[in-house]
Amino acid sequence: MLETYEHLIVRQQVEPLQVFTGLEMNNRYTVIDDHGNDILFAYEESSFISRQFLGSHRPLTINVIDSEGTVLMTASRGFFWLLSHLELRHLNGSVIGGMQRRFKMLGRRFDLYDENQLVGTIEGPVLRPHTFWIHGNGVELAKITKQWSGAGREMFTAADTFHIEFTTSSSTEQIRWLILGAAFSIDLDFFENRKRRGSVNIGGFGR
Repeated sequence: MLETYEHLIVRQQVEPLQVFTGLEMNNRYTVIDDHGNDILFAYEESSFISRQFLGSHRPLTINVIDSEGTVLMTASRGFFWLLSHLELRHLNGSVIGGMQRRFKMLGRRFDLYDENQLVGTIEGPVLRPHTFWIHGNGVELAKITKQWSGAGREMFTAADTFHIEFTTSSSTEQIRWLILGAAFSIDLDFFENRKRRGSVNIGGFGR
C-alpha cells in the first residue's frame, strides 16, 4: 500500500477542549498524500490519568486504520523512565518491527528494527531540530520534517504536521510502515511536551 507513495503528510487533529483547557487528549492523526487525499487515520488509546500525569512517558497504543475503519497497524509501548520505544504490529498480531531511542548528548537518535534485526537509524541533528533522517544499509531511506503551520496555528493549537519523503524507491512496504511509525514516535518524544512548555527537546535525555 505505502510503496505507491513518494510523500506522506501526517497531520495531527486537535480537539477544541484541549485547545481551551490545556488537558491532554488522545492524539489523532490523518495521513494524506501530497495531493491532499486522505489515505489513513490514526488514533491513540491511553488513559486520561496517564496523559495528564505521565506525559510522553505514558503507556499507549496508536491504531492506524483505513477509510473503512479496518486496523492495519498498531503502534504500542509501555511506560518508560528514560528512553522510549515503540513496537509495530499487523492486524493479525505479527510483528512489523519497532524503534528504540538511544542516548545521545547532542541530537536525537532511534534504532530501527524489523522483526529480527537492526535495519536502520533515525538521526536528528542539533542544528536541525525539526528534521530527521532515516538511513539503512548505507543509504538514505527517508526524511521526516516537522512543517511550519503558520504563526496562528503554532501559537494557538497543539497540532503538529510532519512531512515524510521516501528518498529511495527500494524501501520495502515493511520499512515504510516503520517510517510512518517513526513519525508518531518523533511527535510524542520531541514535540508533545514542547506544546506545554514552548520548547523543543534536542538533547539525548529522555523526558
